[in-house]
Formats: sequence, structure tokens, C-alpha cells
Amino acid sequence: FNAPTTDDLFWYQPGMYPTYGDPNLKPEKGYVWTFGGNTKLNDKTDISASVFYSDIKDAIDWVWDGGTTTQAINVNKEKRRGLELSLNHDFDDNLSAYASYTYVQVKQDKGYGFAKDLTTKPNIYRAGLKYKNADWLFTLNANAVTGQSEKNFVDSSYFTLDLGAQYKINDNAKLFINGYNLTNARYAEFGGLYKNGEAKYPMAGRSFIIGAEYTF
Repeated sequence: FNAPTTDDLFWYQPGMYPTYGDPNLKPEKGYVWTFGGNTKLNDKTDISASVFYSDIKDAIDWVWDGGTTTQAINVNKEKRRGLELSLNHDFDDNLSAYASYTYVQVKQDKGYGFAKDLTTKPNIYRAGLKYKNADWLFTLNANAVTGQSEKNFVDSSYFTLDLGAQYKINDNAKLFINGYNLTNARYAEFGGLYKNGEAKYPMAGRSFIIGAEYTF
């Protein structure tokens, strides 16, 4: 059971391409099956795998009417299936790494039979490194997606790289710098294109944040 969000119900974005929520949306209902397992290959390496399947009635989706308007609707039925594989490895007490792969397929029935949802990211790859000692924390995270529909995304694939560094001044204070999307990739977390081919939900390009944290 999943109730609609406030945005699903009341979102309103005016303009040339208006977007509307629907205060009469029904909650999503259905079931999800997940089967998975975890194991240790050795003292430093863990591996996990899982598969899932869901069958949902009244799934909530944002649909473009083919003209200028996008609105939240209840889809008659939605079936979702996928798998996830992940690996974690500790090189020593300070350095560790992870890698994962996720596959997702979504099919929706909007009253005309089941068809593949082309706003879904089908193949997601993640990998990263972390180094930590008493004073420093460094992180490097890579993300890649392939197989996206170019009817709903500006590109069929993308690759991003994030880098972070944190220095612990004392038990209460930290300094940090984070760099996001260092590859300056064009990508979006949600599918949707305007008529001119621009993404409706673009993510930020290359950016940096420098700051400090203090705990009282």
C-alpha cells in the first residue's frame, strides 16, 4: 500500500508545458516478492544478490498527453521485475571498495494491454572507493546507466563521477569539499522530454560544495 504524495495530488506548474497533480488519485496497492542472499567469500569480501517481482494496481505515473500537458494518473496495473548484485571488499582497515549492478524492467497497462515503461533506467552500475583514517575521509563514487530510451532521455547512457574529502578537526568539527558530476554528463533521474528535446528533469552539471560541520 502506497499513498500518493503531496506532489502527486496537488502539483501545479503553469506555463507553455503545464504539469498537474490529481487530488482524486487512488493509493497504489499490490504485492512485492523479493528473494535474496548474502555470503562472505572470505574475511574481507562480501557478496549479495537478490531478485524481485511486484504486481501493483492503480500505480501512480506522470503521463504526457502527447501535446503540452503532463498529469499524474492511476495506471490500471504495473508489473516490475529486476535483480541486484553487489560486492564489498576491505583491502585493509582503511581502504574499502564496492561495486553493484541493478537491472529493472517495468511494464504498465494503461487500459490497452501491458507495454514497457520507457521512463525506467534498465541497467544501473555503481562502484566506489573509500579511504578513512583518524583524521581524513576520501570517497570516490562512479555511476553509469545504459539502455535508456531516447524517447524519454537525452541520451541512452551516461557516466558520472563524484569525489569527496573530509578532514576531522576534532570530535565536534569537520571541514569538507565535495565534487559532483565531474564528467559534466547530461543526465536526468526521471524520464521526460519537451518537444524541443530538452529534459524536463535535468540534473546539475559539474559542481562543488565546500563547507564545515560542527556538532554541539
